[in-house]
Amino acid sequence: MAKKILCLTMLMGLLFSCACVSAAPQVIHATGVYVMGDNDSPKIAKDAARQEAMRSAVEQAGVYVESYSRTQNYELTEDDVRMISGAVLKVTHENSVPELTGNVLKYTVNITAEVDTDTIDLQNMMQKRQELEKLQKERDELKKQNEELLQKYEHASGREKREIGHQLENQYTLGQIFDECVALIQRGEHNAAITRLTKVIRDTSVTDSPLAYAYYLRGRAYYGLRSDDNAMLDFDSAQNTPHDDAIYPIWKCHRYRGLIYYDRQRYQEAYNELKWAWEASPKDDRELWNELQRADEMANKRQDPPPQQPPAQSGDNMEDMWKQVIGNILIDAIKGEISKEQNRGHEVYRGTPRARIPV
Repeated sequence: MAKKILCLTMLMGLLFSCACVSAAPQVIHATGVYVMGDNDSPKIAKDAARQEAMRSAVEQAGVYVESYSRTQNYELTEDDVRMISGAVLKVTHENSVPELTGNVLKYTVNITAEVDTDTIDLQNMMQKRQELEKLQKERDELKKQNEELLQKYEHASGREKREIGHQLENQYTLGQIFDECVALIQRGEHNAAITRLTKVIRDTSVTDSPLAYAYYLRGRAYYGLRSDDNAMLDFDSAQNTPHDDAIYPIWKCHRYRGLIYYDRQRYQEAYNELKWAWEASPKDDRELWNELQRADEMANKRQDPPPQQPPAQSGDNMEDMWKQVIGNILIDAIKGEISKEQNRGHEVYRGTPRARIPV
């Protein structure tokens, strides 16, 4: 009997360990390389190699996400897979190695990341698909700007190369933080994003457009937590910080201010904010256009006069009307007699009546 119990215990332990193994996060290794040219900045080389490694890591994560979605009976598009992969991928370790081969110096960045399928709530993510897509689009746009700037940097020389290099170094450093914070918001880890962005905001070296974008992103995180008052404060701070919408989409503050006003049934203010956002946008966002139209419709509905009461019906109501008329005549006559009695022996004021005090 004791042997049977021991065997059963060992079997349960084995099954439990197998379950734990199957539930363990999938580990991903990715590498990115950047070959330096004349007068290239080592920091830019390292950051460019990291960006390449991250692209490879997201592609590998997509394989796991697509496989997992099939086990959950979800049919995901290619864009869905990439969006979810970028959101759930977590970098756990990275290192950069400069190598000199002949006269060529290159930077290699190795990344270790993981995808924990147990934490992926596909149903919830697909319900919030539109919001996740908007965030992913922002991430893609910032990365695209960095890639375009890197291409300009590679072909530039002299003073122009130094100026572009300085801009790239700042954008890469903060771009990595912003990208990670957007991923946190996509995963619903809003408080973690707020904590990281608060550190950026308190850094006195961060100014102008990057500071405005940090305020905007923190406002998005508060918006995700339904902390609308805090979100509005951050959107105000973002708009009041000197910035350039060509680099960071600060104009999107108006969109979320408009959505908050709409929820508060302040439709005219919602329309004004959403119209501002639409005019500043590339005008290719159908969802933003629909939000603007809804706010416009509700604002105009509020301004319409109340409907007229329908006229009284003839027939049986005619008798009631005459009763009311006769009753009013009798009431006025009685009031007149009472007034005469009250005014006997008193002088009646015949001057101009006092203007009515406004209330």
